[in-house]
Amino acid sequence: MSDIGKKIWIFPDAFLPAKGHPYKITKNDDQFGHESLCMLNSSNNDALLNISFYYEDRDPIENYEHTLKAKRSLHLRLDKIVLLNNQKLLTEVPYSIILKSNIKIVAQLSRLDTTSDHNSFMTSLGWGEDN
Repeated sequence: MSDIGKKIWIFPDAFLPAKGHPYKITKNDDQFGHESLCMLNSSNNDALLNISFYYEDRDPIENYEHTLKAKRSLHLRLDKIVLLNNQKLLTEVPYSIILKSNIKIVAQLSRLDTTSDHNSFMTSLGWGEDN
């Protein structure tokens, strides 16, 4: 099943919401507003990921690296990643994501917004390319 997915995924509509109010409280971690890159690697090999974040009015943050283990799924919380020079992604600022992998994976972007009394959740498949 290593031929499932694409090597490049583009998500032009990203927007990391402010933390907001807890959506639910669990013993492991309260669920606040966030975005996640949700990925599946069905192959027998680890996927080496390279992720870049592009903004409308500032320089991109490029080449964040992560490994998606073989035969695993991953929900990479974008509010919890630490970038180069201890940078974090900005909240409440539109941006776009380019996700590259050395092997084919499946990816989607999910957002939970808990900044109002009415929580919202959205998910979207990105545009995929094999190059």
